[in-house]
Amino acid sequence: MNNNRIVLSVVIILAVACFCLAVILAVTGGAILLAGDGLNSLFLTATPTSSPPTMTPTPEPPTQIPSPVVSTPTPRGQGEKELPQGIARQMDRIQEQVASIRSLTLPPIINRALLTVDQLRQQVESDFFKDYNQQEVEDDVRVLTAFGLLEPDYDLYSLYLDLYTEQIAGYYDLETDEMFVVLDKGFSGPQRSTYAHEFTHALQDYNHDVREGMNYNEDYCETDSEYCAAIQALIEGDASLTEQSWLYLYGTDQDRREIDEYYQNNDLSVFDTAPAFLQEDFIFPYRQGVDFVLALFEEGGFARIDEAYGDPPVSTEQILHPERYPNDRPIPVDLPDLTNTLGRELRELDRGVMGEWYTYLILARGIQQTTRIPDDQAALAAEGWGGDAYAVYWDEAVGEPVVILSTVWDSEGESREFYDAFKAYGTASWGNPAQTSGADELNWDSAGDGASVFIRLGAETLWVIAPTGADVQLLVQALLASDSVGAR
Repeated sequence: MNNNRIVLSVVIILAVACFCLAVILAVTGGAILLAGDGLNSLFLTATPTSSPPTMTPTPEPPTQIPSPVVSTPTPRGQGEKELPQGIARQMDRIQEQVASIRSLTLPPIINRALLTVDQLRQQVESDFFKDYNQQEVEDDVRVLTAFGLLEPDYDLYSLYLDLYTEQIAGYYDLETDEMFVVLDKGFSGPQRSTYAHEFTHALQDYNHDVREGMNYNEDYCETDSEYCAAIQALIEGDASLTEQSWLYLYGTDQDRREIDEYYQNNDLSVFDTAPAFLQEDFIFPYRQGVDFVLALFEEGGFARIDEAYGDPPVSTEQILHPERYPNDRPIPVDLPDLTNTLGRELRELDRGVMGEWYTYLILARGIQQTTRIPDDQAALAAEGWGGDAYAVYWDEAVGEPVVILSTVWDSEGESREFYDAFKAYGTASWGNPAQTSGADELNWDSAGDGASVFIRLGAETLWVIAPTGADVQLLVQALLASDSVGAR
């Protein structure tokens, strides 16, 4: 949802490969960030599913790569703790090896610090979540519940906190240019591989100015979630591919044994109990991000990936369909302010772009299994996405949400395909709809449970949820009169 994002990449070793968690949870006002502002971002995690590209092993990195100056910052509020010399030397070597793989310039200074798991948890609570107050948590849950992705009483805050502190192995903070390493479990194969991934983020930021030059920062991501979800997939896909390349070129047999052992014994209980859409969303920037950068790699190796930082992907659609990058750009869609439409107070909770990825997740990964339509049907229906805008309000008088989603499709045929898929989704969710004669309009009105309408207007669709059928009609009339819906 309208998630703000502290752009901070966190490695979380989760399963069949290095799972990474890009912590994009900044909290200023309105709602969470699912990886960018807007529904598609909460913070994400992933598993590269493809094999690393074929390379010729180079036992030694080029001798001309200078070693950066390394400083040991004070972990925020925790007191300085020096890196053991043996571990520091391993990190230095990994840095040179990763820079060699990526042919990127090493930053002149690398700030590194150790954290214990207890220190990490304190840092997560005092830093990452310091502005995430109870009202914002409640609003985030309301937005996700309105789209059928969470239960109304879900403890979202505890999930974030537990997931961040129980699985994180290290992270690079783009805001402070600091590399933090959690060393309670030593510096063996999983941690070495994780360090290769996280150091890639330091290279990305130094060589491509990710935070400022590419606008991958909290303020910008608050206004353009689709863009930031795409950027996250690029940087995490790149880091995951580089990590796997490092393991292939420089990892030892002992590293691989330790990684295998880690995966066999790793506790995934927190991740496994997360809602279905969150599990998929955590993985998006890594799994789909790796597929995206592999498509670039096949065109021209890591040099082609570096070119993408100068002309970055701008939507989850481009990540899901690399052949549409860079030319197929989202169609802008605007929604008017509907705060006063119903004659009573509506408080805006969230506003943004859903994107192809979250359109798919709503259809296929709702909190109730009985409402999910088949994966292939949901993916095909979402594939014709051209652009959208959504807004979610809270009706203070009755304690229920008001939801508007206006989507433009690539063609009328694509909008028809989505209409049919949504009809299946709506029927599974609310029962058989009342259908307006001679029009592509589906209505659901359950006494006490709110009302919903879905309308197809040529190559556009409109979905509205409100407390009553009369409220829905007022909202639809206001939207059609605004020229922001049905004008294409």
